[in-house]
Amino acid sequence: MNKYEQLCESYSKNMKDFKLYKQECHGFAQQLREAIIDYYSIPEEKLRLRSKEDPKILTDDIYAAMDMQKDTYWHVRFAINLQCMKNDFPDENITFEACIKKTINNTFILKLPKETEFTIKKTDDRYNFHDFLDFLFLFLKGFYENELERFLTSGHLPKEQAPIGFRFDPIER
Repeated sequence: MNKYEQLCESYSKNMKDFKLYKQECHGFAQQLREAIIDYYSIPEEKLRLRSKEDPKILTDDIYAAMDMQKDTYWHVRFAINLQCMKNDFPDENITFEACIKKTINNTFILKLPKETEFTIKKTDDRYNFHDFLDFLFLFLKGFYENELERFLTSGHLPKEQAPIGFRFDPIER
């Protein structure tokens, strides 16, 4: 085998390794989505993904919502459709981004951007997301519970953000 063929072989192996890595991370992200639905008892149609190409587009395709960024993590954007209990206000999509990186031995690092990292291990063919999901629940719930106070004490609001919630994204009925 000449040097060019050796380079082509190395390139082919690298592409196969990356494709496998992406598939494994995709499978992990899909299990995370299922775990969120199950753990929070969210109706399946109320948890969507935001497209990596256009965050205004909601999708159910993990591949369409996953992209690898410069931090070498796969980023997946989730949108949970929330409703006020008495329907006094419009529905809202609360969006959060999960960052995923596979390490060794089928172990993954899972985190929100600039937040605590969780090491997620596989047991009995499933990943144990409980600690991360508890953290995420408190993070999301705490945001809503403290948002009005933050808004009133700051005296201003980013243009793209509503007074209550990460993003105000009314749902058409």
